[in-house]
Amino acid sequence: MADFNHHAGPQTGVKGVIADYQQAQLEQRQRQEQEAAAAKAAQPHYPAPQNVDQTLFTKKEHELSSDEDLDDLDDDPVFKEYREARLAELHQTGFGVLKDATPDEYVDMVDQHAQSDVSIVVVLVNTSRASKRLVEFMQAEVGTFTNTMFLCVQASECGFSDPHVVPIILGYRYGELKHNIVRVVDQFADPINFERQHVAKLLGKVCQ
Repeated sequence: MADFNHHAGPQTGVKGVIADYQQAQLEQRQRQEQEAAAAKAAQPHYPAPQNVDQTLFTKKEHELSSDEDLDDLDDDPVFKEYREARLAELHQTGFGVLKDATPDEYVDMVDQHAQSDVSIVVVLVNTSRASKRLVEFMQAEVGTFTNTMFLCVQASECGFSDPHVVPIILGYRYGELKHNIVRVVDQFADPINFERQHVAKLLGKVCQ
C-alpha cells in the first residue's frame, strides 16, 4: 500500500515535525501560564506548588521560548554532556533494536546520518492498544535489520494530540523523509488484530 499523509500527521521532514513539536510546547506553556494566573487570582495567599519531579532534559525543554534559548541551551556544558551521552548510547545500541528517544534526539540522529546510507525508522506512539501491539511486534522483528536505526517517540511530545492518527511511522534515508505512514493500522487488512507477519512485511518495505 502507498504511504498516507492525512489528518494532523507530519507534512514535511525533520523541520516540520520539530516545528509542530515546538509549537505544541509553546501553546502548552501559554495554557499553563493562563491557568497559573487564574489560580493565583483566586487564591492569592496560596501559590500553586511547583513540580520538582523533573529531569534536566524535560525542565530545559519546558523553559525554551525562542531560538536564542536553543542556542543558550546548546552552550550549557551540563546539557551538552547529557545530550552527547544519550546520542552515544543510541549509536551504540540503536541498530536492529527499537530504542526510546525524545523528539530532539530523533532529529539529531536524522541530521547526523544525512550523508550516510543508514536508514532511520521512527515510530510515533501513544498508549492505545494499536500502538502497544505495533511496538511489541516491531521489537520482535527489528533485529533482522542491522543497518537500520529504530526509534520510538511519544507522539504527544511531537505535538500530535489526535489519537486517531497514531501510531505513525516515519522512514528516513540520507536525511530525507522517504516514508510517512499516518495511522499505520490502515496498512493492515485487519487494523485491530494485525499480526507479527503483517508488521514484518511493512517494515521490509520501509527499510528497503
